Amino acid sequence: MGKIHFYVPLLFIKFKKIMKNFFPFLFALILISSCEESVEITASTTFVDTVEVSIPQSNGTDVTYDETTTQNLTELVSNYDDITDINIDSLSYTFTNLTGNSNAVITSATVEINEIIVATTSNLNIEQEVTNETVVEITDTALLNQLENTFLTNSSVSIRFYGSASTEEGSVDFNVQVSIGLTATL
Repeated sequence: MGKIHFYVPLLFIKFKKIMKNFFPFLFALILISSCEESVEITASTTFVDTVEVSIPQSNGTDVTYDETTTQNLTELVSNYDDITDINIDSLSYTFTNLTGNSNAVITSATVEINEIIVATTSNLNIEQEVTNETVVEITDTALLNQLENTFLTNSSVSIRFYGSASTEEGSVDFNVQVSIGLTATL
């Protein structure tokens, strides 16, 4: 029995040394794990969509038009559900691809994104806008913030262009191209 008493204290001493080294290691591991900072990933892209507008000839009174196109941000950002913040770096629209009546005039127009009015205009000669390649920049910070919040909660982007036009000399077709520069944080 003397040998048994000899091994028990020896095992206890070895166990105590192992535990003495193990607990600081475990503490350091927990401390390092809890101090890790989250990594932010940002991705920038430009969302471009075109609203195709077709306005028939007017006969003495303005003709109304109302065209909408819808896209999804998940097609641009594969990890859309992981987005924590969206910043709109730029927002603009331009008129392109005019065919038909070169004297058509937009008497009133509204550009809407996700049911938020981003621009209104009136008395525009469409051909002049297309020829000049006019780009209308939207810079209203409050408006851009409102759109950013909308994009965070809804991946669908609906662009609507509506109003009235005078097309006495014949029908007219053109496009309204909307460009949105986005930076998403994941």
